[in-house]
Amino acid sequence: MKCPYCNYIIPDNSDFCDNCGSFIEPPAEAKKEEVPNNPQKINFSDFFQVEIPTAQDIQSSRKKRSKKNHTRIFSVILAVLACFLVVSVIYKAGRRRSIAGIGEPIQEETTGYIEMNVAGYEVSIYPQYTYEIEALVVHTKNYPGFGLGNKLSPRDIALAWGKVAEYNEDINFHWKQSGRWVSWSVKSYTEVDKIGGVDYVSSHLSNNHLIPSNNSVRRKIKKIRKGDHIKLTGYLVNVDAENKNGKTFFWNSSTTRDDTGDGACEVIYVTDVIWLD
Repeated sequence: MKCPYCNYIIPDNSDFCDNCGSFIEPPAEAKKEEVPNNPQKINFSDFFQVEIPTAQDIQSSRKKRSKKNHTRIFSVILAVLACFLVVSVIYKAGRRRSIAGIGEPIQEETTGYIEMNVAGYEVSIYPQYTYEIEALVVHTKNYPGFGLGNKLSPRDIALAWGKVAEYNEDINFHWKQSGRWVSWSVKSYTEVDKIGGVDYVSSHLSNNHLIPSNNSVRRKIKKIRKGDHIKLTGYLVNVDAENKNGKTFFWNSSTTRDDTGDGACEVIYVTDVIWLD
């Protein structure tokens, strides 16, 4: 090859000219890096392990999330229902309490006549006395059913006043209502000696069949609970009824607080219910 500077013949691939001493640059082809004809492909999955979920995996994940959400919602609903049930039971059961200073019921003779048609009966109601009673509710009893008595008076309430109401918490009375009666018991009758004995309790306690005079009063009667301090106004009444088949029905109210046993319940045609506290 020739030196590009002095044209002196020098060996091929020489780095310097033997004549002029110039640096000989290598040919352009020699500067190129050899690139393989079949370069190796780089598999990035060797460096990054990425799992691509299948449609089945996605569906399974959605089901799990949905099941977890449903379980959470169901748990919340159960908790709410449990709270509601506890509150409902407490509300329906009412509470035991004592109230001092409640006087005797007030009644005055009266006359009158009320007619209505109930459960297929022609019902005649005869007021005997106007009646006003302030009292402590010691028990309540619902009487659902299709009989005339249950239709006329779907609820009885047991009322106490005087020292019975005042000592209702101190004396462990066991109040009970069934069959349109009220009964009570104590562990020992000596418990009631301090308030006048059995006779005093009997004369300051009454079971009351409540006949609402209208739907508004009916709703109020449904709201009465044990432990309520209420006033009822209305009439002590006798009831005489007959259906088209000749079947009769009679209810006569007690008009005194001293009687006991059959016929001792007050039948009250209620015109209003007032909560005092």
